[in-house]
Amino acid sequence: MLRLTLAENDIELYQNEPINLSYQFSDLQEINASRSSFSQTFRVPLTKKNQDYFGAVNEIGIIPTWNPKIKVAAELSYNTIPIMRGFAQVKNIYIQKGRYADVELTVFGETANLSRDIGDGMLSDLDYNLDHALTDTNIINSWAGTLESGNIRYGVVDRGQNWSGTTTFVNPQMLRSDVTPFYRVSKVFDTILTDAGYTYDSNFFSSSTGYESINNLYLLGNPGGQTTRVNEFSENQLFHVGLSSNIAITGNTFTTIPFVETGNFFDPSNHVASGVFTAPNDGLYRFQAQMSLSAASSGHTLKLAFFVNGVEKQTIIDASLSSFEPGFGVTSIYNVFLDATDTIEVRYKFHTSSDTATLLGGGLLTLPTCSFELFNVEFAQGEVVASQNMPQMKQIDFVSGLQKMFNLVFIPDRNNAKHLYIEPLGDYLASGTKKDWTNKIDLSKDIQVEPTTDLQARTYNWTYSGGKDLVNQLVQKNAGRTYGRYRVEDPENDFATNSKIVKNPFAPFVSSLIPDTGWIIHRMLLDTENEEKTILDPLPRIAFWNGLVDSAYWNFGNAGLQTQFPTFTPYSESPNALAVDDDSLLYGTERPFHHITGTPLNTLYYKYWRPWVNELYSSDARIVTAHFRLTASEMATFEFSDKIFIKDTYFRILSVSNYDPTTENIVQVRLLKILGDIRDCSFLPHAFLKDGQVQFTNTSGTVVTQVSRQCCERYGYAYDNSTAFCWTIQPQ
Repeated sequence: MLRLTLAENDIELYQNEPINLSYQFSDLQEINASRSSFSQTFRVPLTKKNQDYFGAVNEIGIIPTWNPKIKVAAELSYNTIPIMRGFAQVKNIYIQKGRYADVELTVFGETANLSRDIGDGMLSDLDYNLDHALTDTNIINSWAGTLESGNIRYGVVDRGQNWSGTTTFVNPQMLRSDVTPFYRVSKVFDTILTDAGYTYDSNFFSSSTGYESINNLYLLGNPGGQTTRVNEFSENQLFHVGLSSNIAITGNTFTTIPFVETGNFFDPSNHVASGVFTAPNDGLYRFQAQMSLSAASSGHTLKLAFFVNGVEKQTIIDASLSSFEPGFGVTSIYNVFLDATDTIEVRYKFHTSSDTATLLGGGLLTLPTCSFELFNVEFAQGEVVASQNMPQMKQIDFVSGLQKMFNLVFIPDRNNAKHLYIEPLGDYLASGTKKDWTNKIDLSKDIQVEPTTDLQARTYNWTYSGGKDLVNQLVQKNAGRTYGRYRVEDPENDFATNSKIVKNPFAPFVSSLIPDTGWIIHRMLLDTENEEKTILDPLPRIAFWNGLVDSAYWNFGNAGLQTQFPTFTPYSESPNALAVDDDSLLYGTERPFHHITGTPLNTLYYKYWRPWVNELYSSDARIVTAHFRLTASEMATFEFSDKIFIKDTYFRILSVSNYDPTTENIVQVRLLKILGDIRDCSFLPHAFLKDGQVQFTNTSGTVVTQVSRQCCERYGYAYDNSTAFCWTIQPQ
């Protein structure tokens, strides 16, 4: 007997109501898709029992008791076996002969829809409960994993400082503001799903049973700018001061220009006194001076400059006034790191004591006038608020990015669509139950066997988004692609003409050396000849925490000299200890910009996407479509991970169509042949020798040293023709 309940109220149905339900595996991978796994439309009679729930909807002038804008919880079952749970929507009322009425309902199977539930929320909109004071102690504790349970680690990222060993990287010391927070990926992911009202189970994201490196996977905290953001900053810290009227100037000694808050100018925090600004906190300050003046006569040579703590730091102009038209103006920007109580001002002097000129004022921002402005500041002390240091990224794009990295599937619980099971595709498929359907196949209907040719693309690309940093720009310019890309091409399929791309919204995290040093960092600075190298709108990046790596001395804050360096790279282990079975966050193998002991085999493509691709592109791949006689109980408990045995072969389910539990339970099932792990070639990388040679194992597990060029280069290594040896990629 078919039973429908709406908000736990039984709804009477017409006898022999047909049902047609379908299930599609691809829905589990398309987390941005807005679709239900199934839907069903019913016309139910307005019996007295149903009218008790819907109201007198057959009376046109009467307002119904139900609200058509609100989802109503629905459950459909057959002989006590649940078929679907979801929600219902009233679509139409049909009135016949002025007396009889039908209510048209559409019942939707509730599926996980993160895109809908998360909406357009940004990473910066969430409270991660990770706020802390920016102190030397907390930064050092983060390296030990004792700050916020290891959910925050501080690393060194060049965000425009343009460090080198020939500059003062060691002395003076690196400042607190120079280190950058990294946030544990699993913490960010958990916060997103919790805020959207979801719960989940995942071995992959589990700290105890999951992916061996997931706890060391971190999101770079950088919304733009050169320093870490702290919550002491507000718009009230900014100022724009000027001159209320023209001022005559003379003299050949430096004199402070007496900028004040006047007219349309502003200084809400009263940081400027008689033209001198006093820094309230340590931080990176961005000033602009706009000078407009007229000269009493030509030939006078005037110098204008920024002074910090009474010391000349940056010239604004030093030139003869004869070089300029009367009323000329000049604008200069000065970026400087100031400690709390440091002072900065603009001073003037002539080369000759008798020279004169007039500084133009007026108190109006729109007029040619002299002014002194603080237009941006990044404080280096105070409380670090995680949301303020998140990259500029939508929450759903963060989740989608992880899906595209690790080929994740999102499986909703049958009884609760807001509880998910999240695993890499390979792990999910490996967890399935073996079931024998050999005797359930309906031989009276056609069995369709087709190759996977029509599902294949001519080319398939897995890639990150391109970054603006100098290293990524270098690769894009010289190689015409994004760093870490992997490409699959099938020239043997004459029928495949299209290209498909899996594009990650993150930029690749490229590690390189601070020039003339041995310190490995990510250099997120613009490739420009200009002094300003800071990226103001960087793409987000994910990296592995490699721990504290032994290094040459470097000087940090008040903690003094350090003998170990906090290291983040795209590799799961330190570059000096990489082995074949370690992990890489790149899709394909790449030539690194520093020394590594060997290139790991487990790239994102190799570990998470290759088995799926090889199964799809193999010449043995087959799709079988057939009809099966399945009970309501079997339909209620099947999983897409199940391994379906038919005669002598295992398959997995791609889709189920035309399921009606009220009939003979004949359903159409589309299945893909399971081929197992298909090797890219007959040899697998086994180990790296100290000299860089790669050892392999053959299909029997025997260690060998000589392999074909095809196998060597297939894994991204370098082949030596003279010896037939394979070598790890060495740094550029």
